[in-house]
Amino acid sequence: MELVKEREMKLLSRKRLALVIENKGVTPSRQELINQVAEKFKVKPGLVVIKHIYQQFGQNMTKLIVHIYEDEKKMKMYEHANLLKKHEAKVVPKAEEAPVEEKPAAEEKAEEKTE
Repeated sequence: MELVKEREMKLLSRKRLALVIENKGVTPSRQELINQVAEKFKVKPGLVVIKHIYQQFGQNMTKLIVHIYEDEKKMKMYEHANLLKKHEAKVVPKAEEAPVEEKPAAEEKAEEKTE
């Protein structure tokens, strides 16, 4: 991960970073990128907002525009609600065995008539 540009925005209580990440294969998920940025800059992942992800076709480089906030209250005040929704940790439910659905009575009667 390479830091290309850093800009301190004191009035908004955040830093705006431009980063370049070399990736192998597919572009990492938003949550993976948040964790990498938080680890590198030693902040909580909840204070990192990825504004843009730019992936060039045929290249193994991904450019990121990232905001790192000082507190969560300011982040919620300045960032759009739809963008914050993308950053929520997604809980994947376990795949449960679905019960076998019974055929409706109309379908069973239709099958009996064709036989």
